[in-house]
Amino acid sequence: MASSINDLGAQTHVPTKPTDRVGVRGCIELIIKLLILIVLLALLLLYWLFQQEPDPRVIAALIALILLVAALIYRQGHFVRLNCGLTAPSGCVHGDSSILTDHILEPIKGTASGSGFSHYKLFVVYQGGDLADGVIYANSSGNPDQAATQGNHQVNGGTLGFVNIHKIVEGAGADLLTNTAFTIRLEVVGADGSKKICTVNFELSASSSFIKKVGAAWSHRYYLDEEPLQIPAPPTTAVSPAPSTVSTPTPVTNNASVGGGIYVRGSADSFGCTGEKIAAVRVWEIPGHGYAKPPNGTPTASLPAMPAGSQKISEVLYLTDDQRQHNSLRGASSEGNILTYHDNWFTRWEAEYTDAGLINIYIVPDIREKTWSTPATGKFTLLLQVEDTPGNTYYDVQRVWVDNESPIAKISSIGGLTACKDLKLSNFVGTTAKIRGFAWDHPIEGVSPNPPNNNFREYSMGFKKNGGGSGSITAAPVTTAVPSDWPGPPAADGVLADWDVVAAIDGGAGPVPANSPKLARGDRCAYVITLSVTDRTLVGEGGNNHHSTDLYAINVINDIT
Repeated sequence: MASSINDLGAQTHVPTKPTDRVGVRGCIELIIKLLILIVLLALLLLYWLFQQEPDPRVIAALIALILLVAALIYRQGHFVRLNCGLTAPSGCVHGDSSILTDHILEPIKGTASGSGFSHYKLFVVYQGGDLADGVIYANSSGNPDQAATQGNHQVNGGTLGFVNIHKIVEGAGADLLTNTAFTIRLEVVGADGSKKICTVNFELSASSSFIKKVGAAWSHRYYLDEEPLQIPAPPTTAVSPAPSTVSTPTPVTNNASVGGGIYVRGSADSFGCTGEKIAAVRVWEIPGHGYAKPPNGTPTASLPAMPAGSQKISEVLYLTDDQRQHNSLRGASSEGNILTYHDNWFTRWEAEYTDAGLINIYIVPDIREKTWSTPATGKFTLLLQVEDTPGNTYYDVQRVWVDNESPIAKISSIGGLTACKDLKLSNFVGTTAKIRGFAWDHPIEGVSPNPPNNNFREYSMGFKKNGGGSGSITAAPVTTAVPSDWPGPPAADGVLADWDVVAAIDGGAGPVPANSPKLARGDRCAYVITLSVTDRTLVGEGGNNHHSTDLYAINVINDIT
């Protein structure tokens, strides 16, 4: 990581010129005030010594005048001597999530004191500009005071405030990807308005560790820990406001389940501080949605116990800079990089072309991706861990609903007739033939009626004449399961359609056109009734759905006269 900051952690002290109350005019004012103070002290002494019965009121008045002149000398900064020093943060900074709830903070330590002290101000500087809301001041006990806008108490070698890591990351924006160097500026202000300024430099340890996409399902706001996977509808513009202030819930109607063999995609890298490089990327599959995201910094050996059935589905160990250079997992793809790989290192060919037409062929280290073979239907948590060379760890979790079961498609009867029976059109003149059966899907887990647990999508029905044409029974796909029992399983079948079979098949006196689904009066023919049922699960990388079909054969006799 390139950095424009040299001698990281070194301090600089830059005192400003005093205000115009210091100088020749200030010296004359000080001399006059000192003479007045001497005169008042002399009057008090003479009055005390030579008055046999001193009047207490006179003594009190003289003392009050003496104190007033002394206060003016102090307040107007004739003896301002300010101390300014910063000792932390310096070097590589990781932040602390235990200081203040819902905040990641880094203490700012140093000294802001002196005679004539008024207050101090703190600033976080990035690329020459001050970052708004980058500082939370400390109270006199050294704890965060979110209401304070400046430091009003003297500090000697203590806590001045805290760097608000969330805010400086937001302020840095995309530039943080190439520059993680920051400066703390401390301004100690005297009673006369003069200032003494000092600075300290630090680098922010940064990690790109998140799961963005699982199969064809997206976590659009992947920076939120509990953002569910969604049916594809990625936003065309960035979410606003900034991530740390986003609280609008995601509509449950778009929650997605996945199945089949799929890739886990996102980003995994460690950068920012000099000497901190990516060392390992690991992904675990954990049954259920109860495993909490570990705090960043938790060593692998100290991870909370995982429930039975958990397994590591991918691990990449980076051992050389050559491996890191040619296998970065922090690319610019909107989908993110693949995060699941085979355990071993392989090699691949690379080619470089020059303007002169020369071709350079060379072999580089290579990691080979593999799909996540999703387990049996149920709820699972994917845990991503990124580890750097000093052993710092960063985590992300993604809750996943896995569905590897197809919906149920079954026709029970048509017009009260079982399969292969004769259906006479004359029995249905002026009425319909009820088609009964099942178009239904099991819940993934539990009884919640919301997607993706209630995963039914739609069913449709049609018919086809043997050797002839075809037609639809349902005018449009039906989005309600049959029967509507939930969570089931259903005890009995339900009505899939009220089929106007006469309108669909009666071809009158005939003859009927070629490839027509109609049947002329006096004729008979075999027909196949089709039922197609789909769910909402995104299966495989293409995002196909589970699909079930049932075929039901009957003999239709057009005996209408």
